[in-house]
Order: sequence, then C-alpha cells, then structure tokens
Amino acid sequence: MYSSKWYALFLTLTTSLFFLHSCQQDSTIEVLEEEEYIRKIETLETKIKDLEGKLGQEKSHQRRPKNIISFAQAQRIYKAYDDRADLISEVVNSNSNDGSFKPTRSMFYEISELRSYLSYVDELSQRAGVTTTGLRFYFALYPNTYVSSTGSDINARHQTIFIAPTLEKKYHNRILQIGYTLNNEGKVKLLDKNNGFSHLRRSRGKTDDVSFLGKINNDDKFSLIANELGATPPEYGQ
Repeated sequence: MYSSKWYALFLTLTTSLFFLHSCQQDSTIEVLEEEEYIRKIETLETKIKDLEGKLGQEKSHQRRPKNIISFAQAQRIYKAYDDRADLISEVVNSNSNDGSFKPTRSMFYEISELRSYLSYVDELSQRAGVTTTGLRFYFALYPNTYVSSTGSDINARHQTIFIAPTLEKKYHNRILQIGYTLNNEGKVKLLDKNNGFSHLRRSRGKTDDVSFLGKINNDDKFSLIANELGATPPEYGQ
C-alpha cells in the first residue's frame, strides 16, 4: 500500500519534472530563435542602409542639372556685368543728382518660400486644368514711389525680377513658353504682348503707359506671380 503511494508520488514528480524541463527547453529555444531573428533583422537593416546610401549617391550624380556652371564661370559672367551696372548707376544718379544709387546685383529667395511657391503654383494650376511647363523670370524696375508690403521704400528705383509659371502656347507654328497667372475666376491670364508683356525692345524715347503702377488691382485672388525677393544692393553692402 505504502509502496503504491510512493510509486504514484514518484510518477507525479517525474512527470512534473519532465514537463518543467520540456517547458524550459521550449523557452530556451524560443529565446535563441528570437535572438537569431533579431540578429538577422539587424544585419538586413545594415545592408538596406548601405544600399540606400549607394543608391542616393548614384541618384545625386544622375540628377545633376545640365545647367550647372563652375565657380570660375560664375565669377567671369558676374564681373562682365560690371560695366552695365556702372552705366545704370551713371544714368540714374545723373537724374537724381545725389549719387547714392547702386544697381541691384543679386536677388534672394528663401528656399522654404520657393518650395511653398512651387506647391502653390502646382495646386492652383491643377485646379485650373493647366499643365505648368516651367518658370519665367521677368526683369523689371520699381518706380520712384514704390513701397513694399512691409512699408519699406528702400528698393524704389531699383531693378527687380518677378516670377511666373509658364505653359506651352503655339504662335505662328512655334511652341513658346508663355508666363501665366489666374484671374479672380481661376481662369488663365497670359503674360503676353496683348497684356503688356512684349519681349521686343521698344524704341528709345517711346513712353509706355505705366499708369497702372501704384493702383490697387483686385484681380489678384489667385495670382501666381511672385515678387518682393531680397535684393542686394540695397539689402547690404552699400
């Protein structure tokens, strides 16, 4: 009787130990497998980062724009403008008699603002059903009475540029990239000769109608034309 009890207890303990050992083995295997998986994942992540780096370098070389010029070339063409800038200074200063005018030599557009502008152009152009082909930069001149949106008149009489997106337009069997904006109805309005944006040089001495300057224009709800960039001079270096 006692022998049977002890035998039953022995079997119970043995079975319990067997199951406990089995559980420990299973747990150990799971831990080892998990560690192995983690090592494999870390190895793969390292390889992916390495490949992304190599791919990024290749893309960087492939994406180099065709119109990139060297530092030396930039110096040459910048200096070549000196005589033209001096001529502008002479003409303007001869009219003002104070000798303080210095022509603008560069413009600054904050990159975040540029990205925002491009996104704005894309969004409004898509709504209008227009395919934007690029950007056109227009040379312009602020009048003597010019005051910026911030209330400053420091750029009065100075050269400037404004930017407008372009679309393809066919003129006399030629495909041209014409600047455009949108009116208050969201319809395309071209910056072409019919609207006072002729690229042909006017005759010297001819006075254009600039009576619109300084007047409030309410046709700007969806305007795509960017201006009021940072200019130098007169921003600094005077």
